[in-house]
Amino acid sequence: MIGAALHLALGTIVFLAITLFEQVPVAGWLGGILSIAGWIALTRAMLRDRGPLRGGSGVVWSGVLGAFTGLVGAGTAWLAQTGNLIGFATDPGDRFGAAFGFVGASLGLLYWPLVGALVCVVTALALAGRR
Repeated sequence: MIGAALHLALGTIVFLAITLFEQVPVAGWLGGILSIAGWIALTRAMLRDRGPLRGGSGVVWSGVLGAFTGLVGAGTAWLAQTGNLIGFATDPGDRFGAAFGFVGASLGLLYWPLVGALVCVVTALALAGRR
């Protein structure tokens, strides 16, 4: 259980860093790929360290890890896009683009935790099938 909590904390840090990276123009689009790589790496690390996470409980905790970190990533992206949208320093032309980012980040709050859970559970099942 402590190992899982440690990986949740590590995942929070990783997904905060990905959100910061996503704020870089053009290169930020790679954030989705970084997120998938992050979920796979976190799931592999959590299941490698296992401890009490054996069998089905490891798969369940993988899903929790993916959903939680997906929510962290989507929530911080939403906050960043909201700041871009209503920020006093945002130019009118940039505000138009920020509106699209805000809509995308709002939708991401709904689906990104599900994507994270799916990626982590599939990774956990793939790892369990190899053993």
